[in-house]
Amino acid sequence: MTVQRASARLLSEIRTSHTVYSYVDVISPTQERVRLPATGGAVNCDRTAAVRRTCKAVCIDPLGTLVPSGTSSLLTPYGTELRPYRGVRYAATPEHPEGEIDVLPLGVFRLAKVTIHDTTGGSPDIQLEAYDLSRTVARDKFTSPYVIPVGTNVIDAIKAILQRTFPDLQYDAISTTRTTTAPRLYDVSNDPWSAVTDLATSLGCDIYFDVEGGVVIAPPADIDALPSPDFTYIEGQRCTMIDLSRVFTDEPGFNGIVLTGESPGDQLPPVRAVAWDEEPTSATYHLGPYGEVPQFITDQLIKTTEEAQATADQLLRNLLGFSAQLSITGVVNPSFEAGQVVAVTRARSHVTGVYAVDAFTVPLDAKSTQALTLRQKSTAGGT
Repeated sequence: MTVQRASARLLSEIRTSHTVYSYVDVISPTQERVRLPATGGAVNCDRTAAVRRTCKAVCIDPLGTLVPSGTSSLLTPYGTELRPYRGVRYAATPEHPEGEIDVLPLGVFRLAKVTIHDTTGGSPDIQLEAYDLSRTVARDKFTSPYVIPVGTNVIDAIKAILQRTFPDLQYDAISTTRTTTAPRLYDVSNDPWSAVTDLATSLGCDIYFDVEGGVVIAPPADIDALPSPDFTYIEGQRCTMIDLSRVFTDEPGFNGIVLTGESPGDQLPPVRAVAWDEEPTSATYHLGPYGEVPQFITDQLIKTTEEAQATADQLLRNLLGFSAQLSITGVVNPSFEAGQVVAVTRARSHVTGVYAVDAFTVPLDAKSTQALTLRQKSTAGGT
């Protein structure tokens, strides 16, 4: 799923010299909120990681009022949330003599670690380490056997598991008629986040917490079906790319999905579907020199050949492109979400294509650059 969160004005502003504006809101379990200026750190997002978003922030406390004095203090890892923001301060105008502020949320994180550095003659530096809410779900292990009853809608099953930890979540989820065909049992100490990830995967979907703390359950973006990229790095004026590097690898190298659906509760025979890289111009085209490198998956929620094929097709989109990876360093764009699409052109490196964003950083300070990890899914008239 791709969402354009930034205004056209902000996306234009970051292509020129601009004033960075960032801060971190610290929110206690009782909803006490304190805003801290961020002097360093970054938010990291990686769609392939167990915890999609992590945050490390360096803040200052000039008055020393926020330095923890005990476990009940605000800046302690016992339920406190961090919400970092980054954006720009526009030039002053008569309507906004101090400059209008335009910031974007970078995620909702549960504070995990606090380190205080207090040096003689200066204000204490507070280093904060936090993780998105999926880690909190994962740590809330099942303490008794947990059963998803037969006939439960898969999306409803996911919501019920997450509700154990967070009762009031907002969802941006696909609709499905797919249900469990047999009771699904999770043992004591099993990981609930792993459970919902497996359920989402059976639908061909990613599941993650978005930058507002809501849960997204949606298939990965189909790059070839998108009308235009979310952002561009085209060499020339106003290009924010500083450097790039390319990696070609055959690991993991899968170019196909062989999916078997086993539906043990309704005595239906197993079903099977196969999805291959069918693009003749692709380096991993399954009928080309690369050959066939399938990944085998078995799923107990899939009952029909149609469901199997749809899921295999969706999962294949997650696999393709890892053989041609691109790393970019550039001026910070705080609007990115993993799975978004960028177009990149750099003639002397023979780069002209459309890429999916797999991982990126958003520094909280004004001087650091942004790192992106991309994978190529299609070309745009070049090599």
